[in-house]
Amino acid sequence: MKKNILSPIAVLTLSGFMMYGCASSAETTDATAMEQATYSETERMAGRTSDDEGLMAAEQEGQVLDVLVVEETAVVPIGTIAVTALALENPVDINDMFDDIDDTEQYSVMELARKSPNLSTFVKLIEQAGLEDDVERLDEMTFLAPTNEAFAKLSKDKLSKLLLTENRALLSALVQAHILPSEVRSNQLQSNTRIRMTDQSYLPVSTDNSGTITTVGNAQLVKTDVEASNGRIHVLDSVILPSAVEQL
Repeated sequence: MKKNILSPIAVLTLSGFMMYGCASSAETTDATAMEQATYSETERMAGRTSDDEGLMAAEQEGQVLDVLVVEETAVVPIGTIAVTALALENPVDINDMFDDIDDTEQYSVMELARKSPNLSTFVKLIEQAGLEDDVERLDEMTFLAPTNEAFAKLSKDKLSKLLLTENRALLSALVQAHILPSEVRSNQLQSNTRIRMTDQSYLPVSTDNSGTITTVGNAQLVKTDVEASNGRIHVLDSVILPSAVEQL
């Protein structure tokens, strides 16, 4: 497993995706060190599977994509922000997102996300979780980026708890679930694909019969393949919730 040591804040594990036929050499990702962000091996939340059968299916039926994993070795205090500081509406029609940018590939994925007012809450949470520098160190990445209105679907109580300083590990886990440390095109997100959340937990990907509607867990891709210089953005209409966050 390729591992970059990030000092002093984090150790960043960069795991690529494994294609069909490579199950025997499948690598496992490091689980986050913080207890608050650990997941139960037997839980089935938001479409995740966590049993041996699911593990075998993930490796034998198609490709496995890993989410970003950041193991924090020190916590840098960040002030709590209020839910009212988050934008929970989309100022721009989803179909028109990024249309005002002539060449999206001149910008990095992070820069491109900052340029979309519909993704301002996702960007703010990346910063609030203290992951901005770690994300910018990635050579390639894919954002499964929830819109502002996707976050509005969460209860204000859950959002408020996620923004508390003491729940930073949970916020970090939520953000990492939306970042793949490799470039993944939308046509790679097929029904035989799963996204590995932890060693024992997978998020299923599904497409409809026409192949025009793709969902990741409970979230639908509503705009795909916005290309950046180091990856791409797929826009989601809902937020992917790791088990620990689901139970918050």
